[in-house]
Amino acid sequence: MSGSKFHRNLVAAFASLLMSTIAVGAAVAPAQVSATTVEVVTYA
Repeated sequence: MSGSKFHRNLVAAFASLLMSTIAVGAAVAPAQVSATTVEVVTYA
């Protein structure tokens, strides 16, 4: 019983980690794109 509970917790932790990684990536990606655009404009 404890083994399946541990497995369920492991899956839940992995899922939350994956979701937070996706959320951070979605939040950071536009910032990186805009920063790159600013650098290109500055160098131009």
